[in-house]
Amino acid sequence: MTAIPWGVSGAQARTIRLAWVGVLGIAGLWVWLAVVGGSYLSQTGQLWSAITSGQSLNVGPALVLTVLVLLAAEQRWPAVRRPFFSRAHIVDAGYLLLFAVAAMPVITLASNGLSLEIGRHASFLVLSYLPFVPSLVAVIVILVATDGMLWAGHVANHRFETLWRLHALHHSQEDMSVLTTFRTHPLIHATYLPALLPALLLEANGTVPRVALMVYGCLVTLPHANLRWRLGPLGRVVVSPAYHRIHHARDLGPRGTVNFGFVLVVWDWLARRAEFPTGGEPIATGIAGRTVPLEQVQARPSRLPLVFLAQLVQPFRRFSTTDWRR
Repeated sequence: MTAIPWGVSGAQARTIRLAWVGVLGIAGLWVWLAVVGGSYLSQTGQLWSAITSGQSLNVGPALVLTVLVLLAAEQRWPAVRRPFFSRAHIVDAGYLLLFAVAAMPVITLASNGLSLEIGRHASFLVLSYLPFVPSLVAVIVILVATDGMLWAGHVANHRFETLWRLHALHHSQEDMSVLTTFRTHPLIHATYLPALLPALLLEANGTVPRVALMVYGCLVTLPHANLRWRLGPLGRVVVSPAYHRIHHARDLGPRGTVNFGFVLVVWDWLARRAEFPTGGEPIATGIAGRTVPLEQVQARPSRLPLVFLAQLVQPFRRFSTTDWRR
């Protein structure tokens, strides 16, 4: 049995064990949904087309171009000047590659699995065609509700120890850039699956166009950019880089963590968790105490793959440093 870390009480140790079991449970659910979705797509001959369609939609030319433009903007107008080939960029680019090659196909399979299970066991939740609701209105409702569900999932990732184990990796980056958008544990995507519900439940009333989904995916990358941009009056509606940087602050203020929004600010405003930037020097980002293995502390670049692996393995450890220190 793994020894309890020094200074951790018995009650804390029980909470930590439950967090560890929770991570294993999420992994099991993720695999199960992927198997369900993969089996159905394979039987219907749609497996390969579904995977390639998901990759082209979520990591296609539009997103790649957006990332490249923002990387160029970061070099021209950085909030904090960093070398282009910094260790942070290299590691976070690795997460982008992991997302595109490995995580995205699993997300596609698990999403189909969730849709199938809702159809089998909770079809009463799916609304039939509503003739009095224009398709455009339904699409807008789906997009806004999806953003709200992502916000709720993000808040949950900060509130529950099991989910924080997975989410801490994202917050560990001390040299943020647009690539930090993809610095996520592959398993964290399971916690955002409920965001699919608005589209699944309202599908008969309107299907969100692919171009709208691509635009939304590109907008999600903007908040992590290493830019001072506050977006003027638009920054009161859409999450800006300066607004989201406050969310990643290393030293939390008296209000704790704020600014959970993905694209829209409204959810933070309604929950009284919005804190708008006022200018001044950029806030230092990361997690106090460096509870996640970091590329910044490695003396040799050749060890970056080991750091990458340690970051992915950490949530599965019986006792993780993210459990008793934030």
